Amino acid sequence: MVLRTAVFGGLPRVFWFLFSGQLVSRFGGTVLPFLVSYLASLGHSPGEIGLVLGAYGVGGLGGQPLGGFLANRFGHRTTLITGLLSTAACLLLIGFAWNITTMMAFAAALGLCADVYQPAARALIAETIPSDLRPKAFGLLHWAFNVGAALSGVAAGLLLAHGFWLLIALDVATTLIFAAVVAAGIPSNPSQTHRRPPRYRTALRNRHLLAVLLLILINATVYAQQRFALPLALTADGHPPSRYGLLITLNAILVVALQPLIMAWLTSYPRLTVLAASWALIGIGLALTGLATTPWQYALTVVIWSAGEIGMVGFSAALIADLTPAHAHATYQALYGWTGAIARVAAPLVGAFLYDRSALWWTCAATGVLCALSALLLQRSR
Repeated sequence: MVLRTAVFGGLPRVFWFLFSGQLVSRFGGTVLPFLVSYLASLGHSPGEIGLVLGAYGVGGLGGQPLGGFLANRFGHRTTLITGLLSTAACLLLIGFAWNITTMMAFAAALGLCADVYQPAARALIAETIPSDLRPKAFGLLHWAFNVGAALSGVAAGLLLAHGFWLLIALDVATTLIFAAVVAAGIPSNPSQTHRRPPRYRTALRNRHLLAVLLLILINATVYAQQRFALPLALTADGHPPSRYGLLITLNAILVVALQPLIMAWLTSYPRLTVLAASWALIGIGLALTGLATTPWQYALTVVIWSAGEIGMVGFSAALIADLTPAHAHATYQALYGWTGAIARVAAPLVGAFLYDRSALWWTCAATGVLCALSALLLQRSR
């Protein structure tokens, strides 16, 4: 009972509506993971598929800033519902795309809309939950994402054999359910509609915030190498593509099994101290990929960088919330989310450049350690 209270207790009703919606929505998140396979089955070339994925990434660059503006202008509840409904509409359009040009346009629209709700969701957590509980809340939201992702892989495997449209239908349905959960459980905040939205350029004049965002961006780019460079390393060592799937499954199992317990323990530590340790673990864990050859060695590297992921996800957003003035959470959380959007675009480019020069893995280690030291220096300066 005490353990359950430490892990899940103390969080308000609003959070559990967001948690439930995130869990259901991610369970249906089956379209993007299988979009490459779907496009390949239609006969599109790797180059065309790359253009579609690139369009999605470019669209995603605008989602977070737009979501932050809408949350400040129209309120969190309205922005959440609008973002989720527009995402469902874009998912339907993906199924109706008739050539590669329309597919790129719809993918860009999906990238834009899919991130619109996130600044509002994080701002709600920052505004309704005390500072000492925020890391736990953000960590549990990420935990719900991983639980839903694990279940969605099973659902997609069963449905894909009967057509890609079933994946679209599931994704649309769960997104609409999330919107319904928000409509039922999240109160409106009409007073926010009469307040002048904080400007992004004003927020970026905060040097401490800018330094934190830069460190988060760099480490998000490093962490994304587990999606881009890890498969390349496995292929170079002669491992089949299924081996990468097993490693990613191991990562999900570790996060689902350990994150609530570890986050409950870490909450008492300073934000930047936890982030320093997390960034170092991610950088070193990914760097060891360059030395791994056997499946067990690769699995060990996954354990190391997964431990870093657990600490990173909850404390990054919580730290941004700590640095935010009153009534500006949507703006600041949008800037935080924007670092992830930039990293999704930058990571393959940076990874490919360094991988071709046999410099990627040691760069990951050096970057993780340097960012950890920088975080500790920032902690002292605060």
